[in-house]
Amino acid sequence: MPTTLQFRRGTTSQNNSFTGSLGELSIDTQLDVIRVHDGSTAGGAMELTGNTATQTLTNKTLTSPVLTAPTVATSITINAAGEVRFGDDNTSNYVGFKSPGTVSSNVIWTLPSADGTSGQALVSNGSGVLSFAAAGATVSGDTSTNTDFAVYFAATTSGSLTAVKQDTGLLYNPSTGTLTSSVFAGEATSAKYADLAERYQADAEYLPGTVLIFGGDAEVTQSTERMDRRAAGVVSTDPAYLMNSSLVGKNTVTLALTGRVPCKVSGYVRKGDLMVSGVDNGVAEAWREESSPPAGSIIGKSLEDKDSRGIDVIEVVIGAK
Repeated sequence: MPTTLQFRRGTTSQNNSFTGSLGELSIDTQLDVIRVHDGSTAGGAMELTGNTATQTLTNKTLTSPVLTAPTVATSITINAAGEVRFGDDNTSNYVGFKSPGTVSSNVIWTLPSADGTSGQALVSNGSGVLSFAAAGATVSGDTSTNTDFAVYFAATTSGSLTAVKQDTGLLYNPSTGTLTSSVFAGEATSAKYADLAERYQADAEYLPGTVLIFGGDAEVTQSTERMDRRAAGVVSTDPAYLMNSSLVGKNTVTLALTGRVPCKVSGYVRKGDLMVSGVDNGVAEAWREESSPPAGSIIGKSLEDKDSRGIDVIEVVIGAK
């Protein structure tokens, strides 16, 4: 009759509480593993398992292991800036990821729960949460922010915009619609409005259309007498070109020096009449005499007829003689 050799055996709990002699073997009938004892460690010093049994590895070093569809319960740590590689079909090449050589603090990125749309890219919220968003800059309208913004430019004329530059000497203010630069150059230019104006310091605040002369406590003041030889111009409504725009302070005025502009006028006027300062403060009137008006008193020429004696506003071409 053959002889059967049987080792001590029992459940996992029984094996865990058993301390065997040095070199003694016991069988864990639940996990299908062999416990090797050292004479002092309860549960044995090591385990021997079959290739189909489930085993927990602790503090084990695996050299070039091949893992087939493994499942990781919590996390994987790859030390020393090691690489995570994904091989191609025939394992001849791979793509992968690795950490930088120095990391100042731990970072975990949380992936989105669903795929994005075509052309989107992964972006971070700054706290490690990734999401899909439109690649590149997001454009929105702004006509109210009263701040000078830098204007960005690039040499790219087609395709993807990968790099832009800016010069603090070229600025744009959305609130005023003002584009600021030290020099503008081109073959031609155009403007919506019709007068060339310059900022001056006035002795009071004057409304658009007011006739001004050089004098007063500041640089300019409103006219107070007929045919004043110190005629300067008319307060502009919306200048096409503004000079000395950096002038600031109390009672600065935008003075139309040439071009068409609304102007306060008294009395009857015919289109083409020469306009000079009138008897009413800050108001022009038509020159109707045969002789020429005094030098320096002409404001411009009327562009409209006016068929009333009172004060009204009509368009006048400033500087026209």
